[in-house]
Amino acid sequence: MSESHQVVLERADLEAAVMKANDRLEKAIETAQGQAKDAGSAANEAKSAIDALAKKAADVTDRLIALEQRGVEMPESKRQESIGDMFVKSEGCRAMVEGRQSRARLETKTAMINVYPASSVQPLVQGDRVQGIHTTPTRRWTLRDILPSMPTNSNLVEFTRENAYTNNAGPQRDTASPLAAIENVTKPESAITYTLATVPVVTLAHFIPISKQLMNDSPMLAAYIGGRLMYGLKLKEETQLLLGLGTGGEISGLQVGTTAYTVESPQLTNEIDIIRDAITQAQVAEYSPNFIVLNPADWDSIQRRKTGISGDETYVYGNPHESWAASSVWGLTPIVTNSQTAGKFLLGDTNAAMIFDREQASVEASFEDSVNFQKNMVTIRAEERLALAKFRLEAFIYGSL
Repeated sequence: MSESHQVVLERADLEAAVMKANDRLEKAIETAQGQAKDAGSAANEAKSAIDALAKKAADVTDRLIALEQRGVEMPESKRQESIGDMFVKSEGCRAMVEGRQSRARLETKTAMINVYPASSVQPLVQGDRVQGIHTTPTRRWTLRDILPSMPTNSNLVEFTRENAYTNNAGPQRDTASPLAAIENVTKPESAITYTLATVPVVTLAHFIPISKQLMNDSPMLAAYIGGRLMYGLKLKEETQLLLGLGTGGEISGLQVGTTAYTVESPQLTNEIDIIRDAITQAQVAEYSPNFIVLNPADWDSIQRRKTGISGDETYVYGNPHESWAASSVWGLTPIVTNSQTAGKFLLGDTNAAMIFDREQASVEASFEDSVNFQKNMVTIRAEERLALAKFRLEAFIYGSL
């Protein structure tokens, strides 16, 4: 016989015992009431019998409850009071025993409470679903905004880069004679050589598959996925424009192949000095940089630097009354982005590079992907094609702070 079957039989026996005990208790009470009418008060013997029967009924009830909670034992100090205990202690039972009323009744109610902590398994309370999806922070786009751009109809961008320029401009005179003639003599000749440079158009893309049912049943989710795909695409574009290696289908970023920073001045004490020294390097090469790319941690260090004088809390560069991105440094527009490596910087001239867009960033959905049609799946894809041309590598200086 199984344990569950045994429990059913035991419960049936106990329920029958409870009914018999209650019948005996009710008869004893009726006897006591009759004695009360004859003698004016219940006999001590009848009271003792009633107490014993009530105790027995309580014991049987406790056994029934224990059977229902088999396997669960509680310390005596924490044991829940049984129904029998509550009946014997009730005012109705005492009044019935003392002859003040003919019947006793005890009502119990099942407590209805929520589980704690709250969970999804609570059939009586509906959760309050907040609309929308809360995403991770989105990064500000910076490099795309400062670099000029134009469309292209090819998969390859070609441009002519001046390779070498020999400038021999000077006065017309005969340098071979002490008494130089200034007429009827050959003028100075200069020379220029050129190089044809090419950059390929690069494809940046990614996709997410979702079911057709989900796309139809939750248009908001489909739009959300499209937006996140577009964000991821632009995030990769930002990193590629700065750090792309130019190999393996990547963009050749601004920091690849550009001029390395070399110390021009021996008096360098902080990041602000290094940036000014790099500007000097560019100016010596006849370039005028107008932007600098920094990591947020380095920009913070620059803006929070103080004079260092005891008792003087004056900031050397930053101004707490202005936006952290409002001011320039040495006239350079700060491009603060996590795409830049901490401790590194890039300064340059925006006129020395250009983005060429072959296909603008777009989001498309299609069944035509592997077995999508068979499985009712939809592939959502974000894609763009572009190239980055750096006309003059010397116009960009890359170094460490």
